[in-house]
Amino acid sequence: MFVLREVFGFDYDDIAVAVGKSRVTVRQVAHRARKHVRARRKRFEPVGAAKAARITEPFMTAAATGDLEGLLSLLAPDVTWTADSGGKTTAARRPVVGAEKVAAVLMSIFRMGRLTDPRIKVVNCNNTPAMVIYSGDHPEGVFLVEIIDGRITSIYAVRNPDKLVAVAVPRRISR
Repeated sequence: MFVLREVFGFDYDDIAVAVGKSRVTVRQVAHRARKHVRARRKRFEPVGAAKAARITEPFMTAAATGDLEGLLSLLAPDVTWTADSGGKTTAARRPVVGAEKVAAVLMSIFRMGRLTDPRIKVVNCNNTPAMVIYSGDHPEGVFLVEIIDGRITSIYAVRNPDKLVAVAVPRRISR
């Protein structure tokens, strides 16, 4: 959409018809792309396991304990939360944008008492830093994070039970 608008000079209405989206959606996508190009930053920054752990572990601790300041220090101001529940569980239906709003969503997940014996495991999912959230032995979700300049810029929360089937449940060893 960005290329059609900026390079070829098409009107937003023409682009909307061509791609089957609303004019408002086309304008928003073009705006975000323009903003990204102006920022001249890498779209994705390779993040090693150690760096991911330095960010994701305190991030989830802050979310689980309700440490708002801790969360805000790890989130980029324009962070985006996108959720996929497949309509089968509760999740935000539209992207949540902004550090304060995303922090509120995260803290509500832990505060609402929905999770019994909550556990968090930092993993690598599709070559992306991620966290698996468990309620007891049941995986509640996988949160994939994009990290740029040491801050979380995007969180994609997979909550669709059909997509969580492949998530292994960690086994407890006891004597």
